[in-house]
Amino acid sequence: MRSKRLLMTCMLGLTPMGISSAYALSLEESVAAAIDYSPEVLGQYARFQSVVRDQDEAQGFYLPQVNLYAAAGYEETRYSSGNKIAPDDRGLTRTEMGVKVSQLIFDGMKTSANIDRLGYEAESERLTLIADAENVALDVVRVYLEYLKSQQILELSKRNVIDHETIYNNILDRKKKGLSSNSDLAQIAARVATAKSTLISAQNNLYDQEAQFMRLVGLPTKELVTPVFDYSLLPPDLDIAINQAVENHPEIQAAILDIKAAREEVRREKGGYYPELKLEAYGNKNDNIGGVEGPEEDARVMLTLDYDLFNGGSTNARVESAAWRAEQARSIRLRAERQVREGTTLAWNAYNMLDKQKQLLQQNVDAAKAAEDGYVQQFNVGRRSLLDVLDAKVEVFLARKNYVNASYDHTLAAYRMFNAMGILTYALRVEHPEEWQTEKEKRG
Repeated sequence: MRSKRLLMTCMLGLTPMGISSAYALSLEESVAAAIDYSPEVLGQYARFQSVVRDQDEAQGFYLPQVNLYAAAGYEETRYSSGNKIAPDDRGLTRTEMGVKVSQLIFDGMKTSANIDRLGYEAESERLTLIADAENVALDVVRVYLEYLKSQQILELSKRNVIDHETIYNNILDRKKKGLSSNSDLAQIAARVATAKSTLISAQNNLYDQEAQFMRLVGLPTKELVTPVFDYSLLPPDLDIAINQAVENHPEIQAAILDIKAAREEVRREKGGYYPELKLEAYGNKNDNIGGVEGPEEDARVMLTLDYDLFNGGSTNARVESAAWRAEQARSIRLRAERQVREGTTLAWNAYNMLDKQKQLLQQNVDAAKAAEDGYVQQFNVGRRSLLDVLDAKVEVFLARKNYVNASYDHTLAAYRMFNAMGILTYALRVEHPEEWQTEKEKRG
């Protein structure tokens, strides 16, 4: 596939397709590599190709079928007629060779219906492949953003430890001068331990994100690049977003094709109510047949009719079974539309609510930082306790951490909306491999 070259060149440390350096990997490049690396996508691609080959096999029934038959062996024949006193036994070496050419003329439209059914199924599998790629892309976006978020939280945790250690050193110096007590020193020591524990937790979380990234993408994180979000692709309101999602989502389109395929299956099974008409030509060249020495040759061209007048109701059962599968396909299509509507609505609400939350959290950060600065000044003149200062620093750390979480969650909600609408890979400018495209798409 197209992006396998990307995967290999990244592993070799080269710079294909605009990669800025051997140590940088953008979100778009990560998604492209993950799509080729994903076992789910590879398995679905194999399924798609299998159904395409099934359609090719079904189309072969429109062409003449040519069969060659040959056999050789020993044949012993015993005759006992009223004209002979003793039976006449003969043993001869028998040979047979024949060719049969058969051309289907009419089979109740079973072949045409089966070809159409497999065509719909192949296109459905192709769209399912695209839907799987969309889901893989969302997984990569999620872990990519989580890794960047974990990096920022790790930096905040490191800064938090440094701030607490600085206070600890100041309190230790003040204690030596008799300006602070042992309880103050113990208090700040406890806060330093808590800050370091938080730092370890942040580092462990970053390691977890690295492992998940490697599992999905198959490449080390290196230096990930903060993605630039294309806000112009966002729909103006929820109704438009839902309408676009229902119209364009590959899972819904695949479900619609599954309904068409199920209807063609019903048509195929109804072909059993009609006779099968073929034009057949035979040619045989045999020797020593039935105890008669010498060659035996014959050739014939015949129009054959095969009509199943009664088969115990099997045809009726197959038609009804196919009809129920069509009903199942309709219910799957309905379920897919409901899921798409729900996913789009949830992502839309999350995006808008997190946007409002970000603004409030930014105010929280500014206010907490101003309070911290004021508490430090007041502590230096004896108007605030050490506990007030430490609590203020914790408040600033948590406010910044909450803002970072909300900021990345807000970006993820936007990408989730694209995924719910079925256009995430398009929004990321990640092209599907040529093998996934129809002939119309390849022609542009």
